[in-house]
Amino acid sequence: MKERKGQRDMSERANPTSTRRTLLRGLGVSMALPWLESVPFPLAEAAEDSSRGDSEQPPTRTLVTFTGMGFHSDHWWAKGAGSAMELGPCLKPLEPWKKHLVFIRGLWNEQANNGVIHCMQTGNMLSGAVMSKTEVRTGVSFDQLMAQRIGNRTRIPSLVLGCEGPIPGLQDGHPLLYSSHISWSTAVSPTWTETRPALAFDRLFRIKPNRGDQRVVDAVLEDARAVRRRLSVSDRQRFEEYLGSVHEVEGRIKRAGEKREMGGWKPTLDVPDSPRPADGIPTEIPDYWKLMNDIMLLAFRTDSTRIGTLKYCNDGSILTHAHAGAKDQHHQMAHTQPQELVGVNQFFMSQLAYLCDKMASVQEGEGTLLDHTALMHCSSMIHGNHDSKQLPVVLLGGAGGRLRGGRALDYLDSSNRRMCSLFLDLMDWGGLTVDRFGDSSERLVGI
Repeated sequence: MKERKGQRDMSERANPTSTRRTLLRGLGVSMALPWLESVPFPLAEAAEDSSRGDSEQPPTRTLVTFTGMGFHSDHWWAKGAGSAMELGPCLKPLEPWKKHLVFIRGLWNEQANNGVIHCMQTGNMLSGAVMSKTEVRTGVSFDQLMAQRIGNRTRIPSLVLGCEGPIPGLQDGHPLLYSSHISWSTAVSPTWTETRPALAFDRLFRIKPNRGDQRVVDAVLEDARAVRRRLSVSDRQRFEEYLGSVHEVEGRIKRAGEKREMGGWKPTLDVPDSPRPADGIPTEIPDYWKLMNDIMLLAFRTDSTRIGTLKYCNDGSILTHAHAGAKDQHHQMAHTQPQELVGVNQFFMSQLAYLCDKMASVQEGEGTLLDHTALMHCSSMIHGNHDSKQLPVVLLGGAGGRLRGGRALDYLDSSNRRMCSLFLDLMDWGGLTVDRFGDSSERLVGI
């Protein structure tokens, strides 16, 4: 007899440990569980996941973070290995995470050197593809290839977030859209980049698009109680921390929106000289970036997705990081490389340090979320004067035991220094093996 949907829903509610992915349910809400030792895969699901490369081990997540216009070229360096590894001033916030860090020098996207402006050095950041100078046409980025091939392992194939909106128009006839997107679903379509924290959060947890006053945790409270009774002592603590983090992040999003509606946000001019930001976006850059970091972390912790892209700022960014001592817009500073740029670059790296700290605090089996993540930070040029003959790249995390940190690697004089070779490795670690991607058919030696 064919099981009706209603009967199936009731069965799952009666046995809430039946699945990891959409376990907790409430009115208009679906909320996945974090990785828990005492919640086994049911046999049918385990067989299905085994055929897709999954196992009882925590999955490997792939996260790409990006900041535009490179770094202060005199202060972006690393040398040595292990505990003796030395980091240049731009990388100082990552000092506590040296054992998880791989500094990579010398990689490039050859096609990005066919243009001399920012957009033509960014549009193929994650694809290495040829870019059209007269129309929007580049290539599918490696994160979206992963989403298309193996993204069905999670409810959301990939989560693409950003902290600065797109740049419209043309520069010297070249599409500025290239400057605003590093993730591309097709050769002519950038992946939608969500810049609004509330909507990014809703995508993780809400089934229906309309939003009510009830918080996500409150909506799934009945299921949560049933699950809690079946957990081990260590998992129960992990479960409580997870529910608390969801509740806390949602509260911060709500407060960010209320702050503006209630007049808490005060413009610095009598008449604003820029459009008012959308509701729910924090007014201060550090708060905004931290919030987007936290949403990405929640996406990984709930297994809503295993593939994430977080673009902190555009190439050609108009942001002014006064909180980090900047006096000019990021774009201008990147060209002239004043000493204050080091402080801005350190702020960028502090985002990675924050991610590492939070990931390392999440226990997953015998390791941590950091151990089970491959995090790559990149930029579209080594410094802001359009020098993309080598690209700044750092890797962090353990990639599920496949990545060894505490190293500085130099490929500048190597016969293979293609960024796409690194992408082949990243895809391998994330569970997708392909023979060729972009301009490369070989992995990096020594990675």
